[in-house]
Amino acid sequence: MGRRATKKTAPPKATRERRPARRLQGVDPRVLAGQLYELHARAERSGDQGYLERWPGDGETHGVLLFTQVHADRLKGEAYERAALLRVTLAEWLRQQADPLQLRALDDARGAGVRWDQVALALQYIGTDGEPNPSSAFNRHASLKVAVHGGPEDRRQPHVARIIEARAVKEELERRERERAEDARYPAMDAAARALLAHFQGGEILGDPDDDFWWDELADVVDDRRDASERANLVVYVRGAVHETYAYARRTGQDPATSAQANAALETAAALVDPAGTGD
Repeated sequence: MGRRATKKTAPPKATRERRPARRLQGVDPRVLAGQLYELHARAERSGDQGYLERWPGDGETHGVLLFTQVHADRLKGEAYERAALLRVTLAEWLRQQADPLQLRALDDARGAGVRWDQVALALQYIGTDGEPNPSSAFNRHASLKVAVHGGPEDRRQPHVARIIEARAVKEELERRERERAEDARYPAMDAAARALLAHFQGGEILGDPDDDFWWDELADVVDDRRDASERANLVVYVRGAVHETYAYARRTGQDPATSAQANAALETAAALVDPAGTGD
C-alpha cells in the first residue's frame, strides 16, 4: 500500500487584529492624473472628439475622478483596464487625504461642546429606530485617530485609538525628559559651542573647504536659543560640527586641530555629544 498523502496545513490567516492598516505610499496624484490624461489623449486622437478640452487639470483630483468616470467608456481594452486601476488608486489617495481633515473637524466640534448624538446626525449614523447612534460616531472618531496618528502596523479599530493615545503620551514624556536633560547641560554645551567656533574661525580646527554645512549652521544658531526645546537642540549642531571635522581629518590624513587648545575644545565637545564614547 502506498504512503497516504498528508494534507498540508494552511498558514493561519491574519485576523482583523493582526492585519496592518493600508496606507498608500509614494503616490503623487498629479502623476496619476497625468497618466489618465495620456490614456484619454491617445484614445481621443483615434476618435477626434475634442472632449479633453474640458479636462479639469491634473491638480483637481476630485474633478479628474469625475471626468474620467464619465468618459471611461471612451477607452477600450488594456487602456480601459489601466485607467480603471488608476482611478481606484486616485480615489483611495483622495479618501485618505480627507481623514485628517475630518478628524480635525470632529475634534473642533467636540472641543466646542458638540454632543456625540449631534455628531452622529452630521455623519448620518442613524439606527433602525430613526435615532442617532452616538457610539458609531465615537467609534468613527477613534478609528480616524488610528488612521491619522497610527503606524503602518496599527489596525483601524476603535480600541486601538487608546493605544495610540498612550503611545503619544509616552513619547511626549520622553521628549520632555530629553529636553530637561539637555537643558540642564546647556551651559556646558553653549560654552563648548562657542569655544569650537572661536578655534574654527581662528583656523585652528580643520574644516572641509567644500562642505562647511554644520559649522555654518552652528554659527547661525548659537546665539538664538530662546526656549528649552531650542537649547536642547544645540547638541545636534555641535555634534554635526564635531563629526564633520573628525570625518574630514580621517579622509585626508590630517590632524583635526593645529593647537592643543583647539584639540582640547574638540575633545570636550565630543565628550558632551557622545558621553558613552561610541565614536564619531
